[in-house]
Amino acid sequence: MNIKLTTTCLLLGICFGTMAQPLNDSLVPRNKKGYEILPCKGDIGLGFNTIPILDMFLGTLNRATPFAGASNIVQYTQAANNQIVGKYFLAPKTAIRVRFGLNTLSGSMVAQVQDAKAAYNASFGTPDDIAKASLMRVEDKATFQKSNLLLSVGLEFRRGYRRLQGFYGGEIGFGQTSARQYVTYGNAFSDQYAIQYTNFQSGSTESFNPTTTARTSRDVDTRFRGGIRIGARAFVGVEYFIFAKISIAVEYGWGYSLVTRKAATTMRQVYNNGQNGPEVFNETVDSDSREVTKGFTVDNNNGSIFSMSNTLNGSTSLNGGTGALTLIFHF
Repeated sequence: MNIKLTTTCLLLGICFGTMAQPLNDSLVPRNKKGYEILPCKGDIGLGFNTIPILDMFLGTLNRATPFAGASNIVQYTQAANNQIVGKYFLAPKTAIRVRFGLNTLSGSMVAQVQDAKAAYNASFGTPDDIAKASLMRVEDKATFQKSNLLLSVGLEFRRGYRRLQGFYGGEIGFGQTSARQYVTYGNAFSDQYAIQYTNFQSGSTESFNPTTTARTSRDVDTRFRGGIRIGARAFVGVEYFIFAKISIAVEYGWGYSLVTRKAATTMRQVYNNGQNGPEVFNETVDSDSREVTKGFTVDNNNGSIFSMSNTLNGSTSLNGGTGALTLIFHF
């Protein structure tokens, strides 16, 4: 009896042992060449958000504005942002994920205006001196810079066995925005002669006459609104592997964010012809007030850390936000 029981157990063990490997192996989807389709432990995923590309493609198909350029594209999806998406797989079903976006813009603009001092000095000379001075120019220069940073780190879990994978998880994020403009003028304020200078906000040339009794000011150093954002977000999505280790992922999320915005400040150069005579001085003024906002929000909402928008004079192209449709390569 014991011999029969032992023999039966041994045969069952051999059967289960021989069946175990093919069963586990059958759960690993492979392409026709035998390569594994899904990521494995130690794999790295690298991708980018395809929403801007999708919006541009669909925008060019819009009959109302065919090939009208980025400024007139109809956005079929929200939060057209640019981010790099990275993943490291701790296990086939678990990954650390990082989303990173950094947008910066800096440069300068130069405008030429009449050299007021040369024209004034030439007015005491000959007509030839005046004619030569009328051709002399000085430069007004505006230097600007702005940036938008978004970094989020999270943990992702997966379900599914074939090409279609469901995923979910959470992440924490940090964002920062800033913008500044500094202007130097070729003509200084004078109580003896009129000058011209450039208003870089409107793009126009302004005139100043020292005989005016009005208070005249021009911007020198402007720090626009910016701030810091921190938050936490839960996400859920679906990923389909169109090829081996190449997938398209769609996700949506809900999170909490705390946003602090500093007030915009402007340092101005002022000419004042007051009761004590003309004087020139610098003053700093607040253009608006500080803000602190917090709360829960779904994705594609500008109030969320994951959908950053820094306003510079009413508009900006420096956007960042959640990845809604991502193309990912695993290796």
